[in-house]
Amino acid sequence: MKIDFYLRFHTKFGQSLAITGNLPVLGEDEPDKALPMSFLSDELWQVSIEIDPSETETLRYRYIFIDEKGVWEKEAEKERIVEIKKAKHDLLFVDTWNDPSLFENSFYSAPFKEVFFRDRKKLKLKKNNFYTHQFKIKAPLVSPDETVCLLGSSETLGYWNTDTPILLSKKGNWWTVHLEIPASEFAMSYKYGVYNLKTGSFVRFENGDNRILHNDGSVNKKTIIHDGFLRLPVNQWKGTGLAIPVFSLRSNNSFGIGEFNDIKLLVDWADEVGMKMIQLLPINDTSATNTWKDSYPYAAISAFALHPIYINLQKVAGKKGEPIIKTLNKKQKQLNGLAEIDYEQVIHFKINVLHELFDLDNLDFL
Repeated sequence: MKIDFYLRFHTKFGQSLAITGNLPVLGEDEPDKALPMSFLSDELWQVSIEIDPSETETLRYRYIFIDEKGVWEKEAEKERIVEIKKAKHDLLFVDTWNDPSLFENSFYSAPFKEVFFRDRKKLKLKKNNFYTHQFKIKAPLVSPDETVCLLGSSETLGYWNTDTPILLSKKGNWWTVHLEIPASEFAMSYKYGVYNLKTGSFVRFENGDNRILHNDGSVNKKTIIHDGFLRLPVNQWKGTGLAIPVFSLRSNNSFGIGEFNDIKLLVDWADEVGMKMIQLLPINDTSATNTWKDSYPYAAISAFALHPIYINLQKVAGKKGEPIIKTLNKKQKQLNGLAEIDYEQVIHFKINVLHELFDLDNLDFL
């Protein structure tokens, strides 16, 4: 099987591009062994490989940029994955570089994928098995009642008719459609747009110039076009949030300082007032001097250890430690009643109690 890779990316003199992936010919994901690409123009690079599809089920690849000094940088796109074991045709990829600085990449982080955009419905369309071209694009900010559509200058793409655009369906993070396009329709210009499923109407074209697609004249080949991001304003999503240190989350159940358990109260409050995000200042251990100087949350002494000052004594005490905790009510009220946190008093008090609890139940701890 022959696979052609075309990458649309603007380069300057002295810069170059390479491709890496899970195949030996692509360096097996090692950037230093990446396959160099050939310069076609300031906007286009190309490379071809020959593989045995029976030896690999899945092709996974990624592009690398090398500057004038030889310093390399991987693109942000991590989802160029194609099933090739059962492929009966040669493949041609027309890709768009995904720059790590693009704001749209933020919308594919865990908070957006797993929380904010979790319940968005997906339009399911029947796949056309007799296709020559597959168009793929990412559009994180399309609203739940909308889908991505495709229009263009050819008969297959509807001659720019906004009444009957081609609708894309969502698979994973990509919006995609499979089309059979005859060679006579190339070269073609096209654009993506937004279509409202609820009203059954075309909403708008994406921003920017028309996209252009040429045909390389090959037969018995599938062309897969990764068109990057739908060109829409990136300020459509709005969300409020707050950044806060854990030590400031004092509650009635705390011992003079905000604790891990108090984060739950903050989450409940944030949800009640409609906030979307919470950023906690570092919670790593800073116990270097055992004085107030350790209260600075960015002075971590460990990348892994959490600060013991945020431990809730009642939670770690368990049933065996209940008698010890009951004797602390007066001290708890005294610490919670302070107008400001007394860092040194709190940390020394908590460490002493934690030692008591450990001595009481050390065999279970060990």
